[in-house]
Amino acid sequence: MAREPGRNDPCPCGSGRKYKHCCLKANDGSDFLWRQLRAAEGRLVPELLQLALKEFGLEYVGAALDEFFLWDGVPEDCDQTDEFSSFFVPWFVYEFVDDPDDPDRVVSVPDESLATRYVRHHGDRLSTIEHEFLTSASTSPLTFYAVTRVVAGREIALHDVLTGRDVIVREQQASQTVPPGALLFTRVVTADGMSIMSGCAPLVIPPRWHHSILDFRERFTGAKSRMLTPEAVRSLDFELRDLYFYIEDEVWDPQFPELRNTDGDKLVVTTLTYRLRCSPASVFDRLRALAGASDDDATQLFSETTMNAAGELQAVRLPWTKTGNRKHKDWDNTTLGTIAIGGDRLQVHVNSERRSRRIEREIAKRLGADAVLERKVADPIEQLLSERKTQPRDPLRDAEQERLEQQPEVQEHMRQMSERHWDAWLDTRLPVLGNRTPRQAARTPDGRERLQALLAEFAWTAERTPNAMSPDVPALRARLGLP
Repeated sequence: MAREPGRNDPCPCGSGRKYKHCCLKANDGSDFLWRQLRAAEGRLVPELLQLALKEFGLEYVGAALDEFFLWDGVPEDCDQTDEFSSFFVPWFVYEFVDDPDDPDRVVSVPDESLATRYVRHHGDRLSTIEHEFLTSASTSPLTFYAVTRVVAGREIALHDVLTGRDVIVREQQASQTVPPGALLFTRVVTADGMSIMSGCAPLVIPPRWHHSILDFRERFTGAKSRMLTPEAVRSLDFELRDLYFYIEDEVWDPQFPELRNTDGDKLVVTTLTYRLRCSPASVFDRLRALAGASDDDATQLFSETTMNAAGELQAVRLPWTKTGNRKHKDWDNTTLGTIAIGGDRLQVHVNSERRSRRIEREIAKRLGADAVLERKVADPIEQLLSERKTQPRDPLRDAEQERLEQQPEVQEHMRQMSERHWDAWLDTRLPVLGNRTPRQAARTPDGRERLQALLAEFAWTAERTPNAMSPDVPALRARLGLP
């Protein structure tokens, strides 16, 4: 996030001169215009609200609230919230028109927005900047903008996802907290060449929702790279607010996602317990192929191997694996579960119902009557994670995990894994890219747009929860030929 230059800093315009000798004066002039616009907003929006209450009463405002929240119930005490003052009220004065065909319509209310009505009846009372402000506000739609650049304390560069318009807004407060890559649901008002946001929704939307907004646009344009007109966006006022409130609900009160394993199966942690009628060594000999082992000394390859004094196998734990992975082409193999043999018991741990059925067939085929299934316990992953949240953290275990991750050989292993993963990612078909690979998507305008959104999501996540597998986003951009 860039900062505003100091007086003696090089001017950001690239002239090579000091800021005070170049663009500072122009910025001082734009500061004056920006203050005029904010003053117009600060005077006119509350005044129009009070006029509406005086002339048309609380019932009119109530009808607007019902429509604004899509007849889904007005939140309790909403008039005490920022959402009311900074989001609803501008929409109410700039856009709301009570439906003339509604049988419950408030009597004697205008057939145009309060802002349009005020300009028509009282335009001679307005200054030039106030007149231009209200005219622009009453015709500028609420839409979704992606934040492309920020100068903290001064301005935000925005890209309208629905119309394709690029605009720079003067903004002091939001520019200090809103990061590049985020999305805003807001209205941009422009007067005398100066643009500000007026009526911005309170939620700073994470970039993972960018593709949902692109899907919305495609649904109404019928084409992947075609943009909506501002007039079309205004006509979709209901649908856009419905999408925003859906996103808001999901971000503030997220539903638990459906988790799946590397084969795409829904996660169900399952434990199968068998009683054995033969020796552990016999069981191991017949099951070791499931782990890809075939040597006589294969027990040395596995952890937790226990022998008796005579050198006979008593217990062993081995992985159940298969070669490759259908979703991750860079993987040499996939672990499907673990098999623990001990005494007269065999226990298998898998993470899906499909793998559970498959291992039951394998054991029946390889062990027959020598293994009797006694118990099968299946727990949905959501239940286990919920239970885990209530368990106290183990600081010793956390410290040991951190110590392990700091070891140079572990870090080097993770670096190599990450490198292989992101190399393969470039040629992996992704549903979010229309089942194209990143390389394929980079060749088309709509593909590049979706790639930019995806990479913004990667950067957002890596900044907030960095880990060894986080991608080098600038390097991916360079490899894909993206700016």
